[in-house]
Amino acid sequence: MRLSLICLTVCFLAPATGRAQVGREFVSAEAYVALARVIYVGTIIELTPIKYDKLLSEIQKIGKPYRLVFEVSETIRGNDAKRVELVLSLQSTHFLEHMREHAAPIMLVGGPNPIDSYPRPEVGIEEQDVTVAGQWYQFRLLEPVKVSKSGDEAEIAQQLNSNYDSCRMFTHDLDVVSGREAILKRVRAFAKEHPSMLKCLSLDVPNEFGALCGHPNAYCCITLPLCTATRKTLLAVKNDPGIILRPIEAKLDEQIRARLKAEAEGMRTRVRAATEKALSKLPDDGK
Repeated sequence: MRLSLICLTVCFLAPATGRAQVGREFVSAEAYVALARVIYVGTIIELTPIKYDKLLSEIQKIGKPYRLVFEVSETIRGNDAKRVELVLSLQSTHFLEHMREHAAPIMLVGGPNPIDSYPRPEVGIEEQDVTVAGQWYQFRLLEPVKVSKSGDEAEIAQQLNSNYDSCRMFTHDLDVVSGREAILKRVRAFAKEHPSMLKCLSLDVPNEFGALCGHPNAYCCITLPLCTATRKTLLAVKNDPGIILRPIEAKLDEQIRARLKAEAEGMRTRVRAATEKALSKLPDDGK
């Protein structure tokens, strides 16, 4: 069992580069809001390769230009729109094409932060016919797609569901929510309470805790918004590290659970010390 300590650093998220191991950042529902300039709910209705003659940045040249039209059913943050038209630099299109073909419900999140690396964000070129630079777009699947019995389409559907953790997400109080309504309820509430973008912090957790939501890879953390609610969560973990440990214990066999019990007090002490250090990075009001 990986008994990693809880440690946090305040940061704007950036793409991971040059790591010896591949880790996983689980982005909480509220952190998507915190780091987003625009948030729309809807479906992809068009995805077409195009020629693009305007000047591109080096990162925009990595993929090929595609025009994507997103039909909006709800605007959570940003200007109200019935449709959002984007030009994106795409390296691959099979996931987005599958979402389009099956009218998959999506939360489209755009802004200056890549936010999530699993699946990776897409590079923006234009938004609503306006040239953009340094803008990234996430297409967060809200309901699992149907998996056919066999063939390439079945494999793509399985990968989509896996990459989006079967549409599960952590929350800023370390619970897990699943599916469109549960996720959007958290997103709407946080967007209403926090109309402006916020910084976020990264909470390193044991792989077994990350596995409550999805595959943790070599190591994992949870991205949380820097706000009063997160302060409350960290204080709760400081006072009771069992918030992290008990859900893990419940899924372990008796031998490993006994070892964890023997080491629990030392772990709790280290967890509290790490959490106190993290809390010192938060302003007194948590904002």
